[in-house]
Amino acid sequence: MPWAVSSLSGALHFWLVFEVVRSAYPSLRNGLLPAAFVLPYAFGIYYLIRKRGIKPASGDAKLAWQGGVALLFISLIFPIQFDREWITLGWALEGFALILLFRKIPHRGLRIVGAALLCIAFVRLALNPTVLEYHRRARHKIWNWYLYAYGVTSFCLIVAARLFGRPRENVVERAAPPLLYSLGAILAFLLLNIEIADYFSIGPTLTFSFSGNFARDMSYSIAWALFAFALLLVGMRQKSEAVRYAGLALLLITLIKLFLHDLGSLSQLYRIGAFIGVAMILIVISFVYQRFLVPRAERTR
Repeated sequence: MPWAVSSLSGALHFWLVFEVVRSAYPSLRNGLLPAAFVLPYAFGIYYLIRKRGIKPASGDAKLAWQGGVALLFISLIFPIQFDREWITLGWALEGFALILLFRKIPHRGLRIVGAALLCIAFVRLALNPTVLEYHRRARHKIWNWYLYAYGVTSFCLIVAARLFGRPRENVVERAAPPLLYSLGAILAFLLLNIEIADYFSIGPTLTFSFSGNFARDMSYSIAWALFAFALLLVGMRQKSEAVRYAGLALLLITLIKLFLHDLGSLSQLYRIGAFIGVAMILIVISFVYQRFLVPRAERTR
């Protein structure tokens, strides 16, 4: 209990110190303040391992508290030095770091808190409508803040799900990896659509539109088809029916959009060429599905 209280009190002390510094120097934004708060917890970890002889593999709660709060202050460096999307990135990196820390200090509370922080980062990016208004559109297409904000968070979600580890004895622990995988894939799909919208947008703000520009409409359709194909490949490799069904559902939605919306704006000659291209894509997908996804016993009947 004293080690847990000392860990929590550090976070409260930091809040008071930070408010004092911000009131005295309102223009100062310095990530060195949370970096300085890392030092007491680094010393606490050193003391527990060297002087107390506690092994990290034991999963001792004292080490988990000290290491978790140290990672908290490390992740605070970015949102304090910067703002807006960096707050979300700080949460995502903190959650990812806690799940990594679990592999060294197997205290199961680290994974639960890490997964919760990753879910909060997802909600802030995917369900917060003001996130797209953080910055004016940059002159550089593709290589923009959307790429690193959504991309890094999606990477943290997917890799954290892979590294979640065992044991998984309760409902929360069993549900966490599939949930993190799903949220990471959804965020990657959102990033794909945001980058396409940004590429074709005109003016200082990002606009979404699915009509009036054939190149933009086909870009959405092609990107969705490739994403669906990637889901099929991942589902095949991981032997996950849920991922394969998600890929097939997205592919079906893409085909419906293609036939009912995109092809309606084409002339007769281009429409024939588009039909031939779609047919070739479907042939490739059906071959891959038949060759790799259908069980061997059913193929040999």
